Amino acid sequence: MEVSRNVIERTDMLVNGCGLDTLSIFFRDFNSRTAPLTYLHHHGVSQAAQAVYLEQRVYEDDPFTRICSPSDRCGQLVRWEDRRLSRAASRAERYRDFIYCHDVDVVAAWVQQIMPGFLLVIGTHCRSDGHARSEVGQLRLEAEVARLSQMVIGELLEKVLAQAGGTIALEPILNSKASVAPADPMEHLTSREREIACLVGAGQLNKQVAARLAISEFTVENHLRRIYSKLGIHNRAALAACLFSPRHLH
Repeated sequence: MEVSRNVIERTDMLVNGCGLDTLSIFFRDFNSRTAPLTYLHHHGVSQAAQAVYLEQRVYEDDPFTRICSPSDRCGQLVRWEDRRLSRAASRAERYRDFIYCHDVDVVAAWVQQIMPGFLLVIGTHCRSDGHARSEVGQLRLEAEVARLSQMVIGELLEKVLAQAGGTIALEPILNSKASVAPADPMEHLTSREREIACLVGAGQLNKQVAARLAISEFTVENHLRRIYSKLGIHNRAALAACLFSPRHLH
């Protein structure tokens, strides 16, 4: 799949704006023996590193692709410091050797399951002679990489529909549930949780929410954990997507 100029330009903006050095976008298909890895676009990644990751099957050891929940469709930005990742990375010798040999200072990776066993992965990195990982703007990175992922998935859907006959191919699916109103997950939140969700979704930091509601940051964090659990999401970008879906824009 060839990505558009819009995706390439968005990638360039993300790398430069968030203080990164390199970025990779690819699909990881656990169901395919012939094409388990499909590169879409790289920014600053050497041809040698691309070849080693693919030809020496380093992707099979990539810990980011092994902690994605089968039920998660929202996508999440997994940081290198994430404890779940640390457990998987401790057993990933090929992957650790790869990032050491190619001077890859991994910052985080966006992992989104498009269908069971088929993942979109956006890896973000620094280098020892480039930016410092500690200086990467994490909140901006999460928001920007979430937008980039939706651009890529949108282009994938567009290409699939173009080959399948356009929206005609969707009619049986769209019409099969037309009379059933989908449940609103926000209805399961308490009034306080909805209040915090709206503030966080609007871009406020935990300390700002705490100050506005006269509660502690610890309380805000506890509420957020419950909100994420009830909505089946893992990050602020997914929360914003829930809040600003068409059903809530009235």
